[in-house]
Amino acid sequence: MSGFKSTVWIFILGFLSVSGLATAQETGQLRQETGGYIERVEKVLQTDRGKTLYAISDLGSIKVDAWDRDEVRVVVEKRADVFTESEAKAVFADLQTLIRPESRGVYVRVASQSGRQPRSLSVRVHLTVPNGYHVDLQTGGGGIEIGDLEGNVKARTSGGGIQVGRVTNGSVDIETSGGGLTITSVWKGDARARTSGGGINVGQVSGNLDVQTSGGGITIQSAGKNTSARTAGGGIKVGASGGDLHVETAGGGITIGPTSGEVVAKTAGGGISIGPTHSAVTAETAGGGIRVDGSGGPVRVSTSGGSIKITEARGYIEARTAGGGIEAELVVADKAIDTHCTLETAGGNITIYLPENLTATVDAQLRIEHRVDRSYRIYSDFPLVIQGDDTNRITGSGDINGGGRPIRLSTVNGDIYIKKLRK
Repeated sequence: MSGFKSTVWIFILGFLSVSGLATAQETGQLRQETGGYIERVEKVLQTDRGKTLYAISDLGSIKVDAWDRDEVRVVVEKRADVFTESEAKAVFADLQTLIRPESRGVYVRVASQSGRQPRSLSVRVHLTVPNGYHVDLQTGGGGIEIGDLEGNVKARTSGGGIQVGRVTNGSVDIETSGGGLTITSVWKGDARARTSGGGINVGQVSGNLDVQTSGGGITIQSAGKNTSARTAGGGIKVGASGGDLHVETAGGGITIGPTSGEVVAKTAGGGISIGPTHSAVTAETAGGGIRVDGSGGPVRVSTSGGSIKITEARGYIEARTAGGGIEAELVVADKAIDTHCTLETAGGNITIYLPENLTATVDAQLRIEHRVDRSYRIYSDFPLVIQGDDTNRITGSGDINGGGRPIRLSTVNGDIYIKKLRK
């Protein structure tokens, strides 16, 4: 029997040592307010800058601010919407609070001992950290609000939005199972954001940016380096990117501003508009128009239905649409650069602007299908052999400046214009 008792006490002491909650429980003052009771726990701990605050709560919202003190202040406010003080004490006793200093920083844990989360209970955790302090936050359900901080930010919630203010000298990594995400700015750091349902709004990020949502729009003001943005449903808008840019949506329009690197934009439904970029452009949509306002390399675009317009391309052009006109402008004639062009539409006019000194070989084909109430033609500022006028198949072919890379143009029931580039 004595052996059994010893075993029980060893188990109990071991549990208390591991959990820490039973031996280091922080208790607060209980007060009554309209509709229920509130228990408030507050503690201030001395610390050194450059460390990390780790905060985990089984439920409730978390708010973080910074101040110019070498202290961490923790305020946990629990509210129980019950009728009696004894009921409130029972609810509060189950949700225990542990606050302790560690060598790596400060650890805060708000945990339910029973694993239950009564509907009558709500929790708010308010944390204040020194400037130059990192934060690592997690809540089982509730929003997270983080003010202006200097340091790394990591935040997770199982349900609720996350808002992050101005972060300097650190990176941001936030994730929610359901809710919107907002990052005001990240200076001297990268940013990553994930949500299973909700929009994402990002201001300025000096480093790399990676955002993804299972449903909602994405708006990005600017990123200093590479940017990746994906959504399963919603539009994407990017003001500027200092590196490569990859955006993709299962449904919605895409708008992109100036980009220093390569651009890849894909949508299952919606128009695409891309500003000037210093590199190559790839754009695909299952339905909508495409516009590219300048590239530093090749342009590859396709749409299942909509017009295409490309200006100031400094590399080869490949553009295809199942229905709509195509207008493209090639502005380089360097023989060392691949300047081939392939423009194809199943219905609409094609207009291409080429440098006067470009060396190229043209192959243009115009098919006329069904009965039409007008005639279609191939018009060229360059000397070409035009054949088949007044038939259902018109072709234009020939070498420009002795011949060179191919210029292939194809349309149905539309005119083809081959023009010299306007100086």
